[in-house]
Parts: sequence; structure tokens; C-alpha cells
Amino acid sequence: MLTPVAPGLPVSAHSVLDVVPQLPGQSAAAALRETAEVAQAADDLGYRRFWVGEQHGVRGVGSAAPAVLAAVLAARTDRIRLGAGGVQLANHQPLVVAEQFAALAAAYPSRIDLGVGQQHSLIPSTAAALGGGARDAFPQRLDELCGFLRDGLPGRAPVGDVRLTLAGLPPPVFVLADHPSAAATAAVRGLPVFLAHHCAAAVTPAAVAAYRDHFEPTGPTVKPYLAVTVGVVAADSEEEAIIRFAEYVRVKTRLGTTGPRATPAELMAVLEQPLTGRERGRAERMLDDPSTIVGSRASVVAELGGLVASTTADEIMLVPLAFDGLVRSAILRTIAAGLTRMVRTIPRHAPPLIATA
Repeated sequence: MLTPVAPGLPVSAHSVLDVVPQLPGQSAAAALRETAEVAQAADDLGYRRFWVGEQHGVRGVGSAAPAVLAAVLAARTDRIRLGAGGVQLANHQPLVVAEQFAALAAAYPSRIDLGVGQQHSLIPSTAAALGGGARDAFPQRLDELCGFLRDGLPGRAPVGDVRLTLAGLPPPVFVLADHPSAAATAAVRGLPVFLAHHCAAAVTPAAVAAYRDHFEPTGPTVKPYLAVTVGVVAADSEEEAIIRFAEYVRVKTRLGTTGPRATPAELMAVLEQPLTGRERGRAERMLDDPSTIVGSRASVVAELGGLVASTTADEIMLVPLAFDGLVRSAILRTIAAGLTRMVRTIPRHAPPLIATA
């Protein structure tokens, strides 16, 4: 019998969040191909989901159209659930989102998820071009979205005079929360929640409490279902993992600080310069941030177990911190190898009454 490494979850209760990283000079086709290869690796390794986050106008990120990307990735995988992590409802009309994901669910039955959040685009000009609504309108838009998706269920009347096309078994809706108020919004509607721990770790304890304290079994789940996202870099040794993480920090920092008019050739020249002392210091500080786990296979799996224990999470969504698709796949492979050696040693919550496997 295998010796437990740490209390936690098996591979099948871990998922992946990706943003289609794209380096200067890399074609869109190449970036998409690498992300598809990462999704295929996650599928082969037994991960539960592979979601793509919605971001607009961010250098080095190619995930502006998660519904389209979910279709592309679903066609290239066999079992893993695909979806958005998530669609930002401030940027879209709920009916459009409902129609997109109803069509996806019809094309790929029991394999599509719809994660939604309340963020605007961080770039004002992009937010204006998207024509988004107010952030505080999220609860209303969420209710409209869920209403449209449930139109196709037996016994459900359409919302007003609007009838959803291609209605059938709707995809499960998840709320992505980076604040306790968003977690409470999910809770009172009986919806599963994914806490954005990888970018808002400071509020995770309060968000966990808000979700569990306010949960009402009025939606698709009879018990709370809580997942947590976390940035990860895993390798065969601590030293190798730290080198990979420092490289990620270097690229991400320089992409974010280079002038908007820089050409791909100029960006590549900047990216190829050695790591500076300031960047090294930033990487070292980030190693102590609870939003990120960096280390060897054993240490990463142990820390993931600690995250499960501290948050009572039913699922962990990994954010592999690398621009190179081969490195992202290697990170997932390393963690999966560690998780297969782990024996579950803590009781789990009952699974939600939605398709999550």
C-alpha cells in the first residue's frame, strides 16, 4: 500500500486553468496549438476540467473568446470537461452567453462547463469597446443567464417572450469569486463556486466563510461545492522549479512593463536580457505568497493537501505558471505523478448534483 503524502484530493478532483499564453513573434496558430497540447495532456493524465479564462487586450494572453476556445479544445480531447474560467458577464449580454454555451453543450454532451465572473476588462478603452455593463449588475445578469439556460428543462417556461435556441440539458454554471460578496452571490443561489485564490489569496478565508455561511440548497447543488484556484510550478527538484518560476516572472514582468508600441522584435530583445536583481527579488517575494506553490513533486503535492485542508475545498484548479506549452504540460504531469501516490485521508463533502466528472 502506498504511503500517504498529505491529506488532499486525487488527480480526478484537480482541474486546470489556462489563458493561451502567447510570446512576441509567436503566431496565434502556434499559441493555440500549444494550449491544445496542454489540454490533451491534462485529459490523458485524468484531470477533471480544462478551463480558459477571459482576458482582453493583455499582452501575452490569447484567451479573449473562451466559448470559441472551448469548442476548439473539446474537438481535440476525449473526456476532460471544457469551459470558461470564466466568462465575465459585465462584458456580455446573458442571452448571448446562454446561446453560446447551450450550443456547446449540445455539441459535446456532459463535457461543457460555464464559469462566470463579475470582472470588467482592466483596460478602460477595451472595456468601452466591449460595451459592458456595471460590475454591480452581476447578480441580475447571473439570474438572467441561469433563467435562459434552464428554459430547455422539462416544466420550465421561457423567460418572458425569449426562447433559447438549441436548448437541451444545460451546462452547469459556476461562479468565479475574487471577493466574499461574489461567493455569497453564488451561495444564496445554490451554485458551486471557484475562489480565485491564485490572484486574491488574501480574501480566500473570508470568501470561504461567506460561501458556507450563506449557502442555500435552492439551485443545482444540495450541498456547498467549493473549489480553489492556485498558481503552480512543479519540477523534479526545488532548484529546477525555482528556475522555471523565475523565468515566468521575468517574462510576465517585461511583457507588462514594455511600451505598447514595441514591436515583436523589440520585445524579444528585452525578454532575452538576463534576470535583473529587482526581478529576482520579486520572484523571491512571490515564493512566499500563498497564491503560488512552487517546488518539487513531493513538496507541491503536500502544499496542495494543505490548501485543501485549510479551505475545505472539494476541488483544486491548477494554474500552471509558464508561457511554454511543453513546460505547462510537464508541470501537470509532475503533479499528477505525485497525486497518484497519495491516499485520501480526510473525509470529503458529498458531490454536487451536477455533472462534474
